Amino acid sequence: MIVKIRIDDRLLHGQVAYSWKSALSYDAIVIASDSAANDDIRKMAIKLCCPDGVKLAIRSISDAATLLKNPKLSSMKVFVICPNPESVHDLLQLIEERPAVNLGGMQMEPNKVLFSPAVYVNKEDIEYLDKLVASGIRVEVQEVPSKSMKDYSSLRNKISL
Repeated sequence: MIVKIRIDDRLLHGQVAYSWKSALSYDAIVIASDSAANDDIRKMAIKLCCPDGVKLAIRSISDAATLLKNPKLSSMKVFVICPNPESVHDLLQLIEERPAVNLGGMQMEPNKVLFSPAVYVNKEDIEYLDKLVASGIRVEVQEVPSKSMKDYSSLRNKISL
């Protein structure tokens, strides 16, 4: 069972691994990222951040979807991490579960604007997030569990790209 999908372009790092472990009590992490799945050095770095006793899988979007549909995972609490809204959108097209999506970390890049602390977005990101919301997915904006959660729609109304 997927307990949450997080959007974080850094994927797995200490802050995500440990603060969300306490909040979600997950048993496994699935990184759904085409680029990370094909980068052996990045996979090695991600594995170093995984908490002890937690299963970790780093897969392409399509392979992550196949894994998430495996009945063996239905009894586990799975935390899914994707690098961007497009990846989440694509993943959700391939699975039936509809967990909440946590928008937590997207770094500043050219043509991106500040959406909330630690989250910078461009027009494409907003379009994919809007599609998620339109399909009934709850999008929560929260950097870490100790910070207050904000609803995507309330922040979305304050931004124009």
